[in-house]
Amino acid sequence: MKNPDVELWFGDETGIEGDPRPRRRWIKVGKTGRVTKNGDHLRMNVTGMVCPRTGEAFLCEFSHSDTDTFQAFLDEANRLPPPSRPRQLLILDNASWHKAARLQWGRFEPLYLPPYSPDINPIERLWLLIKAEWFTDFVAKDADALIDRIDKALCWAINRAPDNIRTCSIKSEL
Repeated sequence: MKNPDVELWFGDETGIEGDPRPRRRWIKVGKTGRVTKNGDHLRMNVTGMVCPRTGEAFLCEFSHSDTDTFQAFLDEANRLPPPSRPRQLLILDNASWHKAARLQWGRFEPLYLPPYSPDINPIERLWLLIKAEWFTDFVAKDADALIDRIDKALCWAINRAPDNIRTCSIKSEL
């Protein structure tokens, strides 16, 4: 974090359900809660990365996660405007598709978190916020409705860079 020549990006994937399990909620005494279910299981994956220093986020949606979709994500990420710092580290978990030998990293250098440590990846907090803000009590009628909602949520997350700095902050001692 203190090195002026290095930009840290933290990446990961998350799944977004179009028919999520109901969350706990408060309901007034005498009222009944209502949970809508459309019968279909709708799911999309979002692959993303966030820079805690600047709050920039780059997010893409896919139908699933594997080496090919991760390569497509990297290809798009490498089309971003030129970096302000010479080295771009992309810190990831140990998913098999992050470690495939055939990946073309472009300007990013991969660095891996210790196994079973999602709590130290700042993008996890962004995923929680997106799901809380955009998908609590949301049930998609069909795949198009889910994709539309995800598009709006991702645009919201990308356009809140100053807030992402707070949401995804990390201590400089790491």
